[in-house]
Amino acid sequence: FFSPALFRLARILSQMPKPVVFKDIGKSCTDLLTKDWAGGSNILGKSEVKLESKTPNGIVFTPKATKNDTKLDGNLAAKYVIGGGMETEVTLATSGVLKGTFEAANVIAKGLVVKMECETPAPGKSGLLSSGLTDVNYKTGPFDCKASYDFYKGDLTACASGTFSGVTLGAECGYSTTKSALSKYAAACQYVQPDFTVSAKMAEVMKTPGSVFSGAYYHKVSSEMQVGAEIKKAASKSDVDLAFGCLYKLDKSTTVKGKVDSDGKLFASFKQQLSPLTLLTLVSEVDTVNLNEGKHKFGMAMSLTP
Repeated sequence: FFSPALFRLARILSQMPKPVVFKDIGKSCTDLLTKDWAGGSNILGKSEVKLESKTPNGIVFTPKATKNDTKLDGNLAAKYVIGGGMETEVTLATSGVLKGTFEAANVIAKGLVVKMECETPAPGKSGLLSSGLTDVNYKTGPFDCKASYDFYKGDLTACASGTFSGVTLGAECGYSTTKSALSKYAAACQYVQPDFTVSAKMAEVMKTPGSVFSGAYYHKVSSEMQVGAEIKKAASKSDVDLAFGCLYKLDKSTTVKGKVDSDGKLFASFKQQLSPLTLLTLVSEVDTVNLNEGKHKFGMAMSLTP
């Protein structure tokens, strides 16, 4: 009696879309327009070399050196998968700062991921730690929920999202325990099809620039070509920011990408897999409005994975 019903339920669950994390709403367009030029992947104005190697006992070492103008920085990261869904990573920077992370996935409960991070202060500064953060992420069916707390800043952030028939709806809020007040809140949605994605976001920050509204469109034209565009409007400004870009795969190992924004800046990126072990990335930013003022930026990164 129960077998057909259970079979139908299992089939429905298998066809459910994977949950989308709130911060990943609109990710396809965001990656196309910002990767290599902004955020943690920004290499503009830098020269970077990274080498990744794995020991027989499973420890992954990743030394990285970055040159920015006349300053040279570096760090050494060691990552180890303990097993049973647990892993840890320790990073030592040339500034003397030590950072450690520990992650446990599906250990306490299925779909639950707990991550803890801490960082020591720079030499000369007092205190045992300068930061401490805990993330709790739970996924079940089409839903994703996440909460994080910064023990040193007293900031609590929570977000949730749900995906149904290609439509994802999500919301996020931040609360400062030291000020006993909201620090931010946001809402977002996206519609995903195999060849395109449309997304919209509204973010309210309790300080300048205040409310920010944005919309993005991503289109996978073919297996070789992708295009994307984003429009953004801050409530405190009368101007509307616009950016659009395109990615094209010249061959299986070479990719070129370009972007133009409403400030008149032209961005370009060139990636080539020189060998199965070596990836080269070249980037540039040209200020077309002020061509003679020397505000242009260039960058290079090389990743080696033996």
